[in-house]
Amino acid sequence: MNPLMVITDLLVDIPPKIAVREIVRGLCIRDGLILLMFSQRDQMYGTPGGGIILNESKLDTLHRELLEEVGAKQIKVIEHLGFTEEIRESRSTFGKVVKLITDYYHVDVLQFISSALEEHEEEMGLIPMWVSIDEAIRQNSTVLQGLGEHKIMFYDTQTEMLKYIKSRFGL
Repeated sequence: MNPLMVITDLLVDIPPKIAVREIVRGLCIRDGLILLMFSQRDQMYGTPGGGIILNESKLDTLHRELLEEVGAKQIKVIEHLGFTEEIRESRSTFGKVVKLITDYYHVDVLQFISSALEEHEEEMGLIPMWVSIDEAIRQNSTVLQGLGEHKIMFYDTQTEMLKYIKSRFGL
């Protein structure tokens, strides 16, 4: 399967040997709205999900991350949408260039409970929100444009994925 998109930040020095980090993200769409994480600190939207930890499968990670971030106690995986590849500076290991391979899954949340964010997620002021995809794209694009020329970051990729999701699901 080919990636949905490949993004390489040309403003970073790519080392000859690069660490790879695998990530999974869940897309839940209901009544024309998408469930996203809104960062009060960054004033932007991103899809819920996170990194795979040692000996954890992609689906185990998906369940764990959606439980932590949006309180999804029970989910139904509808389909694997594909994956993206990015080479950019890591958000969590400041300044280190990494290759991120992110798998996206279309899911339905069957039961919600309270979320339990990690410390760094609380510092970002993450809030799960049902939002129109147009509003999320508009908000992210406005903030990103205000940054001027900048190194590619999480929200650049997320905004491009939201545009893909809008097209793929006719939102």
